[in-house]
Amino acid sequence: MKILWFPRLQPDAGKLHLTTWREMCNELESSGCTVKIAITGKDPGNTLNRECIEIFLIKRKLLRLPCFWADGFIKFIYNFFVFKPDAVILDTFSVWFSIPFIFNWKRKTVFIVDNRTPHHNLIPGSTTFRDRIIKINTKLCYLYSKYLLDGMTVINDFYKEQIHRDNKYPADSIAVWSSGVDIKKIFPLECRNKDRPDFLKSKFVLMQHGEFSYNRGILETINAINLLEKKDICLVLLGEGNLKHKIIREIETLGLAGMVYVLPPVPHSEVQTYISYCDCSIMAYPDIEYWNNNNPLKFLEYLAMGKVVICPNMTTFNSIAGNRKCTHYIGDNNPETIAKAINYCYRNREKLNEWGREGIDIVKNKYTWQIQAGILREFIELLQERKRM
Repeated sequence: MKILWFPRLQPDAGKLHLTTWREMCNELESSGCTVKIAITGKDPGNTLNRECIEIFLIKRKLLRLPCFWADGFIKFIYNFFVFKPDAVILDTFSVWFSIPFIFNWKRKTVFIVDNRTPHHNLIPGSTTFRDRIIKINTKLCYLYSKYLLDGMTVINDFYKEQIHRDNKYPADSIAVWSSGVDIKKIFPLECRNKDRPDFLKSKFVLMQHGEFSYNRGILETINAINLLEKKDICLVLLGEGNLKHKIIREIETLGLAGMVYVLPPVPHSEVQTYISYCDCSIMAYPDIEYWNNNNPLKFLEYLAMGKVVICPNMTTFNSIAGNRKCTHYIGDNNPETIAKAINYCYRNREKLNEWGREGIDIVKNKYTWQIQAGILREFIELLQERKRM
């Protein structure tokens, strides 16, 4: 099976999000598929670890998307005829590349829109003009896919049900493949006894890694640290993002040097070592549509490493972990609520390793990349069978 994949991947805007496509491509090829995938700009660190279709990029705010549409369309048409794929996977930005082919009812190629998660409502608060435009595009994408393409894939069951309910999109034409973990590379027991850096020794360590942005509860968590009476509790933030300077100012203002550490991003292969340093992970995300229709990769990585996760009791987390002790749910992400949850985990710190083992089992049984790639391949085969009928 040959798969042509055109997501809007942007390495210059962050590389951690490329993990999903790298791992899915690798697993699909391990099962006998051939995958060609596009990338916007260049991948100087070779994060995807493969030869990609490079889409020309102008790094200007108002020119990025038009540039993607213009050069991406040309590259898509060329590669479609040269590669002759059995399946094409597009997203809500590239889905319109398929227009020249949709009225060929004899086509054998399956066209799928992979709508990982909604791109609007990214932060709490009022709807912005950008949100409105993205929402219109997403709605048009649903209708276009429903009537003219073969199917859709999304990241969790909650999002699938929402699309099915609100758009009367046939449920059997929507598949769910989520984030995953490569359990061949995650070794929680081997990492558990790794020696911590000196600045973390003799401390109860909380960790959050990934993008530093307003919709991840980072500032709220820092303010929660400020409310704690125990001074041997510290927070490690590992990553990069547009919120970094404000985070550093907040730490200085509150006098939390020695309690909150901001570390630079590391290659994805090294993240598990840093996770191993923490006693407990924290993801005090706001309860918004963006996160409920999501499946954060880092949540699964924490579970796979046997770490208890402090997180909101919302669909994106509850649907994975349920009421197991590997998660400690909070009702909201106010600093007072977060501080109370941290204190609870601190008091029960001797039990955290035992509670965290449940997370390892969850990931092994349902959330490996091999399982997710199998779901996607089976869905493509189902759609191909329908076309032959």
